[in-house]
Formats: sequence, C-alpha cells, structure tokens
Amino acid sequence: MQVYKYNFGGCTVEVIAEQTIEKERNFSLFSSDFNNADYSIRVVKTERLPEKQGEAIFVSSRRSIYRGENELQYTAYFNTGVRGYKDYACKVNDELLYIDSSENLRELTVFDALNLPSMLLKKGIGILHCSFVDAAGNALLFAGEKQVGKSTQARLWKEFFGCETINGDRAAVNLCDGRIYAHGIPFNGTSGICVNRSLPVRAIILPSFGTENVLKKLSSAEAVMMLLGKFHYDVWDENAFDLLSVLLEKIAADVPVYSYVCLKDDSAVRYLAQELDICL
Repeated sequence: MQVYKYNFGGCTVEVIAEQTIEKERNFSLFSSDFNNADYSIRVVKTERLPEKQGEAIFVSSRRSIYRGENELQYTAYFNTGVRGYKDYACKVNDELLYIDSSENLRELTVFDALNLPSMLLKKGIGILHCSFVDAAGNALLFAGEKQVGKSTQARLWKEFFGCETINGDRAAVNLCDGRIYAHGIPFNGTSGICVNRSLPVRAIILPSFGTENVLKKLSSAEAVMMLLGKFHYDVWDENAFDLLSVLLEKIAADVPVYSYVCLKDDSAVRYLAQELDICL
C-alpha cells in the first residue's frame, strides 16, 4: 500500500492505494505530513464499479448520488467512443473510492471523483470562484462569474503593484484563529496559476466593468446574498446549504465585501488600494 497525504486549507486528506498515483503539479504542491487525517480514503482500481442501489437523490451527466445503506457517489467523463458520459468512479461515503480505468491513476482523477470541495465544506472550508491576489501579505479576492473582470483586476494588481496571483480561479476560505483566511487550492480553471499559500482576507471585491471607479460596501445581508452563488456547494446535500450559510455569516461578520464598478486600467488599482488603505 502507498499513502499520499495532502493539506488543503487546514483539512488533511490521506489517500491509500495499492497502485501508484501519478503526481500532477497542482495537487503535489499540497503534499503534507501529519499523524491524524480528517479524511482517510482507500482507492481501489477495479473493472466493475459497485452496483447502483438505494434512492436516486441526484442524477446528472457528471454526478449521480444514491442513498441506501451507504451513500454512493458516481462520477462520469465524456466517452467519445459511445458519444456519451460513462461512469468511471464510485465513492462510498467518504471512505472508499472505486475507479474503473485502464490507465494509471492520477491525482486529478482521484480528487475529481472524491468531490474534494464537498469534503472541505463539511470541515467549514468553502471554495469561492475568484481571483486570489496577495496584496502586501493580505488576500484580495475578486469574486464573480466569467467575464466580470476578476482576471483583469488580478493582472492589473500584478502589473502596477507587483502583487502575486495565488490562484486565478478559486480560493479555499474558512475561519482560522478568529479570522477569515484564504488558501491556495489545486483547482485553478484555465488560469494555470496555483500557489500553496494562506493569507488573512482583507476584502472580497465583486467587480464589474464601467466608465468610472465606484466602490460600494455591502451590508452583511447583501454580502451573504451576493456571495451565495459564488461558492461551491452540492445541491443534493441537504446539509451543504446550511454549512455554507454558517460560513457566509462568519465571512460577512469579519470581512468587508464590496461591489466595484471599475475601469480596466491602473486607476482601478490605485483607487481601490487607496479606499482599502493598502500600502504597496
């Protein structure tokens, strides 16, 4: 047996497998060493996944959930041979993962099948869709959907102030030692930017393009509502919404959240830095 250990924002995950799991840079950055794991999962390579049984809680092309004596979570990929989705993995509770593959096991394949964001949320860690920037030792999180200006603002902060982007697409966020922290996470979309670093959150910015720079601080209630759809949570898990709501309330109580209509030039960076009193 081989044991692989990872630490994601303070959540420790131990993966045990008979076969070698090929390392991929993003996940390997989070390799760690510890005695006690929050999750210990055994990976079994098989030619036949467990039979689907129990109540079908959720079914889509990529994931399907069945609950009976155990919770079975199936993950699929698009198979060009059959021109449709084919299940390649089945997770049993949060303890056992079956993978049906003729290829070698890879870290991305394993963690996709484990549904890591769901596991982290159970430990109070949410995954926010954002560009995560290190601004003088504090995290600035530019959150939102595609094409709203997250990557543009991150690029401008690097270009004009030399600020490093920790992740171009995601951040793990939780309450740590009485403060809200952002942590690097292996998932980084198409940005290709991934650093394993944890920083206290200075502010969460919801950018949009406009003809001038206008920053508006949101109330706690507005912040919770605006951030809700920007965090990952499984709609089929009746506890996930409650867990995320608790985290959002903690975030809104500790971190200022702003809507930011802004330009695409250095004035947007300088204006925001001045308003947030960030010295760079």
